[in-house]
Formats: sequence, C-alpha cells, structure tokens
Amino acid sequence: MSPRVGMSLDMILRAAAGIADEKGLNEVTLAAVAKSLNVKPPSLYNFVNGLQGIKTELAVSGLTMLYEKMAASAERLTGEKALLALADAYINFAEANPGLYDATFQKIKDGRIENLSSLLVELVVRQLTANGYAQSDTAIHAARGLRSLLHGFAVLRKQSAFELTESIKESRKFAVVAFLRGLQEREQ
Repeated sequence: MSPRVGMSLDMILRAAAGIADEKGLNEVTLAAVAKSLNVKPPSLYNFVNGLQGIKTELAVSGLTMLYEKMAASAERLTGEKALLALADAYINFAEANPGLYDATFQKIKDGRIENLSSLLVELVVRQLTANGYAQSDTAIHAARGLRSLLHGFAVLRKQSAFELTESIKESRKFAVVAFLRGLQEREQ
C-alpha cells in the first residue's frame, strides 16, 4: 500500500500530540490518530511502526522540544536567574504540551530518547555546577531534586490542585529559590 499523498510522519505526530494534549496520552491509539487524519489505520504503518512507534516518536519530539526550550531559556544568564529561567521553561513546556510532557516519561528503549534524556540532565547539571549550586559529586542529586520539585508543580497544576488565590508562579519561584538557596548553603 502506498502512502497517502501529502501524509507525513510530522502530520501523524501533530495529530497524535493533539490527541495526547487534549485527551491524554492513553487516548492516543492508531484508530484515533487515523480518524483525526481521515485515513484508515493501516495507512499509518507507512510512516510508523504501530502505536509503539507513534509513542516513541512523541517521546523523542517532547524531549527535543523540552531540551531546546530549556537550553534557550538559560542562554546568557547566570546564577539564580539562569535556574529560574530553566524552571520556567520546564513548567511552561509541561503546561503548553501536557500530552507530550507525559510522553517524555515513557519507558522506551531507544537511543534517541536515551541521548536526549542525557542532554537534559547534562544541561541542568552544567547550570547547577557553573552557578555554584552543586559540585560534581552532588550535581546529580541536586538535578533530581530540582526536577522533582518542578514535576510536582506541573502535575499538581495539571490536576487543578492549586485553588488558592495566591499566584502559582510566585509560589513556584519561592520554592525554586528556597531550593537553590538550600543548595548554596550546603555547598558553603
């Protein structure tokens, strides 16, 4: 079967990401993607290796976007400003792309995913060490702590768990700054 004229992997991924962002990653099925593209499910196999192929490509796409946004956010910034920019980029990505964000946590064996995950860790570790928040022997622990803090905010926000009137962005900034100052104090 030859591919539909005009169909591309990018079109399939955009459709799948739209479904994931709107309805959740578990709602991404071959049938749902095909329906959104007005094609029959078998025609997707010309571009992807089934549902697992779509979910793998979503993870690659999500990790790529997250890395690019975080790397760009901290360019030419130092200290607390650099780490706050990284945190904002992380949260903004998670909020704007909830399905793609969820896709980044799938346990998939793929060299591209492993490489992108390593690049993200290296980016955060580099910022933490370059700005005096961690040493080489504590950097991974600090990066895990920061990621956990940010992921907690992303998940709680997604579930509408912040109902008080105080600014969520200010709460996040407060928490990140407190975390960073704790790291600084520990390093002294």
